[in-house]
Amino acid sequence: MADPARIGIVDMGSNAIRFVVAEATGGQLATLESHRLPVRLGRDVFHTGQIPEATLSATVDAFRRFKATCERLGVGHVRAIATAAMREARNRDLLVDRVRQATGIEIEVISGTQESYLLKLGVATRVDLSQGRSLLVDVGGGSVEVVLVDKGQLVGADSYRLGALRMLEALGEAELAGESFVELLDKHLKSLERRITDRFESARIDRYLAVGGNVESLADLLAQRAPLRRSEGVELCGLADLRALVMELAGMSFQERVSKAGLREDRADTIVPAGIVYTRLGELAGQERVLVPRVGIKDGLLQEVVQGHFEAFAAEDHVDVVLSSCRAMGRRFHAESDHAEAVLTLARQLFDQTRELHGLGGRARVLLEAAALLHDVGVAVNNDGHHKHSQYLIEASDLVGLADEERHLVALLARYHRKAPPSREHEDFAALRRRDRSMVERLAALLRLADALDRQHASIVRGLTVKIREDRVELRPILGAGADSRLTLEAKAVEEKGDLFTSLFGKPPQLVAP
Repeated sequence: MADPARIGIVDMGSNAIRFVVAEATGGQLATLESHRLPVRLGRDVFHTGQIPEATLSATVDAFRRFKATCERLGVGHVRAIATAAMREARNRDLLVDRVRQATGIEIEVISGTQESYLLKLGVATRVDLSQGRSLLVDVGGGSVEVVLVDKGQLVGADSYRLGALRMLEALGEAELAGESFVELLDKHLKSLERRITDRFESARIDRYLAVGGNVESLADLLAQRAPLRRSEGVELCGLADLRALVMELAGMSFQERVSKAGLREDRADTIVPAGIVYTRLGELAGQERVLVPRVGIKDGLLQEVVQGHFEAFAAEDHVDVVLSSCRAMGRRFHAESDHAEAVLTLARQLFDQTRELHGLGGRARVLLEAAALLHDVGVAVNNDGHHKHSQYLIEASDLVGLADEERHLVALLARYHRKAPPSREHEDFAALRRRDRSMVERLAALLRLADALDRQHASIVRGLTVKIREDRVELRPILGAGADSRLTLEAKAVEEKGDLFTSLFGKPPQLVAP
């Protein structure tokens, strides 16, 4: 029998696939099995944009073995994520379908911002990030995640196309142009310095944490020469020592890195480009030392699953990250924040007090909250048709904590907060899976009502008590001090925008006297 406290995690990176089975007991995690398979999804993707047949087959076989392991250990919940290589692979859906058909496991291709959020969660299991300002850097095979955490709050997340495998593929023939690989890579990094350092200039960095297999291997090599000091419970390396080691490795051939340094073959080629990125970013941030916590996004994923009781979006910390990112986007487009916050409050209360009608869970609630904050951002483009402009802006923006699919759903909710309701005649809506179409319809019905209750954009209705009657749903408002209790405009707006709610739930919403 499957044990719900046993969790299976898959992290599909560009350079390798990691499989982990862990057991959650009393809020603590114990790893039962952990495997790393050197399946390089990014090797061909960064060259051709496609995953070749041999790699497709190897990946499906790896998932079959993992599925067998999960069955043997009685795993109750499995979650699989994929990062940069799968984001870029034109035939990624083929791999997703094959794995699903072979094992029943659904691969979730996450965004760079979602990757950054998981990184922060993972690092927080080893280092207390609640004090000061922390810089987190993860050099993967396809991308580099640069994350800023200020007193425990994620305040910045950027993803750069500087992954070690990607750079190896792009710059590996540097010698033919008469330039060393290191010189060419330094020039490439220099072209991005301004964009990167803009993140560091507003406040000093208190700690620099480097995450990933390459920096762990570098730390192992340094530890062979002299014991590493520890700080905040994790290994501490001098940045100058790290750079000297990287340059020493750069002067070796591939075979010498394997034979003399003892590196695995799938590490010996990527360790130099990764090491240069780690040291350069640390120097740009004004750091002299680097902490190596030996955790990664797989650890963050485990935390997310456990904190959310197997529903990713139920974790309170995750909700805060998503809404903080939405508020930042609202400020960027000069959205009317008071109205957005009023609609957020009312949407939450409508959702919580009508659960018996809509039957949706915590994930849907977060999507509704995000849409409530962002439904009017399209006004920045033009007030006429601003709901369509809101959809476009949300689709084109990164929102920390939301994967691409979730951001698309939020964009559609913003699209349907006014004017025409969801319709199969709309291409984006028709393309959704049936369960997502149903969720968008129900959440849009709630969002339209919440927006109607702040019709005057004056926060007159501060709260709401909902009573579900046999033939109607009564909305009894809680008013601010001195507010006019007639609510003529709000009542008319509820009547006009309540049609979708009525058609879905069979009970018309009715605003009643407070």
